[in-house]
Amino acid sequence: WWSAGLLRAIGVGLQVQGTPRPGASLLVANHVSWLDIYVINAVTETHFVCKDEVRDWPLIGWLVEHAETVFIARGSRTAAARTARTIAARLAAGERVAVFPEGTTSSGTVLLPFRSALFQAAVEADVPVLPVALRYRDAQGKPSSAPAYAGDTTFWDCLRAITLSTGLRAELEFLPPLPAGLDRRELASRAEHDLACALGLS
Repeated sequence: WWSAGLLRAIGVGLQVQGTPRPGASLLVANHVSWLDIYVINAVTETHFVCKDEVRDWPLIGWLVEHAETVFIARGSRTAAARTARTIAARLAAGERVAVFPEGTTSSGTVLLPFRSALFQAAVEADVPVLPVALRYRDAQGKPSSAPAYAGDTTFWDCLRAITLSTGLRAELEFLPPLPAGLDRRELASRAEHDLACALGLS
């Protein structure tokens, strides 16, 4: 309810296709903005995995840290393996966890290569992997770059662009769960393919 209220407060509509699978699952989504977390959480209560730097973001860092977020140090295989074990424990306890396997945000016009390390958590916990496609559109239904938090864009620049974009809408599409029995690299490759197709991206 808090996330849904935040979207309303900053003038972002929400359209959802499909429904999240009940029970524990690993949600994997493309990553455009800090807003992605609140779009997903407005639909289904989810724990997130974020890079360590998010702790230092104005306001958002505090909110994310107080939402039982799992933080990961970028560029460290040891940290990724340790985080995967933490996620696996949460999944085994029946929780839903979301990751952004691109590892960073993008403009939303491309899909960056998926990193496979965190998919190991779903393998170890034996839970489904559920791809989730995120996109943002303006009042005319065209793709919007307003929420994109990439490059030299600051948090305040991004927030200002969002609040000034009349009719901005977030679209969240839950895709079918990935087949069981795949290893982490196969899961990452399949999730990347399915999301690229859903979003019409290369």
